[in-house]
Amino acid sequence: MHKLFTFLLTLNSAIIFAQTDTTTTSKELEPVTVSSSRFTAKDISIPLSITVIDQSRLQVGQSKISLFESLGAIPGVFAMNSENFAQDLRISIRGFGARAAFGIRGIKIISDGIPESIPDGTAKVGNLDVGMMERMEVIKGPSSGLYGNASGGVISLFSENPKEHFAEFQANIGAYGLQRYQFKTGQEIGKVMYFVSASRLLSRGYRDNSSIERNFLNGKLIYNFSDKNKLTFLVNYIDSPLAQDPGALIQSELDKNRQQVRTQNLTFKASETFSQQRIALIYDHTFNQKHQINARAFYLNRDFSNRQAFQVNGQIAFNRDFSGGGFNYQFTTKNYRLKTGLDIENQQDNRKRFDNLSGEQGNLKLDQIEEFRNIGVFLLQEFTIIPKLKLSLNTRFDDIRLEISDKFLSDGNQSATQSFQRFSPMAGLSFSPTLSQAIFANISTNFETPSLNELSNNPTGLGGFNPDLTPQKSRNYEVGYKGILSKKFRADISVFYIEVEDEIVPYQITGQVGRTFFRNAGLSERKGLELGLSYKIRSGLTTFFNYTFSDFQYKNYATTAGKFDGNTLPGIPKHNIYGEIRYFPRIGIYAIAQVRSIGELYADDANLTKNNSYATVNLRVGYRKQIKSLTFEPFVGINNLFNEIYNANVQINATANRYFEPAAGSFVFGGMTVRVGK
Repeated sequence: MHKLFTFLLTLNSAIIFAQTDTTTTSKELEPVTVSSSRFTAKDISIPLSITVIDQSRLQVGQSKISLFESLGAIPGVFAMNSENFAQDLRISIRGFGARAAFGIRGIKIISDGIPESIPDGTAKVGNLDVGMMERMEVIKGPSSGLYGNASGGVISLFSENPKEHFAEFQANIGAYGLQRYQFKTGQEIGKVMYFVSASRLLSRGYRDNSSIERNFLNGKLIYNFSDKNKLTFLVNYIDSPLAQDPGALIQSELDKNRQQVRTQNLTFKASETFSQQRIALIYDHTFNQKHQINARAFYLNRDFSNRQAFQVNGQIAFNRDFSGGGFNYQFTTKNYRLKTGLDIENQQDNRKRFDNLSGEQGNLKLDQIEEFRNIGVFLLQEFTIIPKLKLSLNTRFDDIRLEISDKFLSDGNQSATQSFQRFSPMAGLSFSPTLSQAIFANISTNFETPSLNELSNNPTGLGGFNPDLTPQKSRNYEVGYKGILSKKFRADISVFYIEVEDEIVPYQITGQVGRTFFRNAGLSERKGLELGLSYKIRSGLTTFFNYTFSDFQYKNYATTAGKFDGNTLPGIPKHNIYGEIRYFPRIGIYAIAQVRSIGELYADDANLTKNNSYATVNLRVGYRKQIKSLTFEPFVGINNLFNEIYNANVQINATANRYFEPAAGSFVFGGMTVRVGK
């Protein structure tokens, strides 16, 4: 750590005395207009914890391999599994999502107003191309009153909306065979705005059997009929023909060779492939200042196959149809706003399981159609009691139906249905003594249903649902402060308490290492603090500091393996620190230093296995040179500058002590961006 702080002090001193373009106006500390709370408003005035990351922090100097690089900048958010593309990022907000065996649980992911999360509450951000993102809004905490099946929060991403014509090409190469290429272009012509992006990602990975090949094509077209109504058309295509899974290791294997693949993962050729297409239409109409409507419709198809590192039921294939839409109406007066609407989503997976015969497809063992339908009706209200005091009252009712139609009848008919109905009320209060400060509080109830994957991973070995797995419910209490002082300093502070009933937790079974099952814990509680500080030293030079404290414990939880009352929830560090220094003039050299310090965390419910604390430093340096309408930007980055030894992922409650997936050491990348236009 001494090296880390010495490095930051030296870099900070060098930057302060560097020549800065004083004509650049930093907007990083100003109140930001957000829409992820479903009411468009300044982030300061909303009684929720919200963090916004702009395009420069998402893209400039970053490798843009995934969202992992940017998520560390958000207090309350913890991400792991950045190097296993077959499993995708595991993102948690206030502990929700930490249980995911792969991908994201309990957090609503939205892209350009269209859900990336499917109705059962799961999502994969590997579907998203960071190189086309203009903004990321993150709501931390209660979200069921806004979006239904999501307890932890919301991550809402927005692609670029160019005004002036531009065309940009970027090539990025790095260690372990990294290659990333992207071309994007767009402009606004009269009533039409278009944006197109195509990119390709290749890497052989740090570990053996961890190669990735992924291709993205994204398009957006907006037609403005007038200044009061517009139609948005979105199209996305992803082709991922290869994402290998090197598997988790035991500690002795890590000590011997951190880059090795687990033998069984190589034997059974553990990997996944998928392709996905999505189209969406969004219509917005403003009748006048009082009345506005929004309507949307979308369709997604995903063709997926996966080889896991065991024989029986070791291959999965499904074809998914995900469709839906919604409508909402907003009424606005001077002291009152109302928004009401309807969300309809339907997911249908035609799922099959086969034996895995050393990577070859064996006998069919499961064939079923899984459906998850969710109809949600919401009513959001905002009352301005006095000019400085606002009351928010939200409620949502969700009607959920799950159905499995068993087509593999040789072991009996495991067809089944389940249904849930949930009200999710929320109340929030915001007091703003000035336009740039607010004290807020909120209280809410939230829920998460088990996902189709969690339900269909039946420990009996049969098809159908796991009959013992039920939804988890939570109650959330939060108070906080947001403030911008002297246009140079911003502070965001939140303190929360969450009580969770029937917490859904993962576990594994002997003989099926790598396959995860799920069960309910009785009761758990989460107490935490989130602190975000930003300080603009001078024009173009800004520092950021985040600290998250998480005290998450089981209160009542017992299994055949033991009683875990009082134990810490696994997968979440108690202490999480992030620091960043950005020297970012308008034209010329720029430098970015990022520090992550992650405390130790437990890998199991029994709290017998720990993942050690670690700290990493990332450095980015680039140079922008503009010649008329042409801009050149060479850049270089180093992740894990001091070659810290740590684990990129920890598998929760793994069997055979296979908890750890090691991270790479120092990782160097660099490239060139060439842009024509503004």
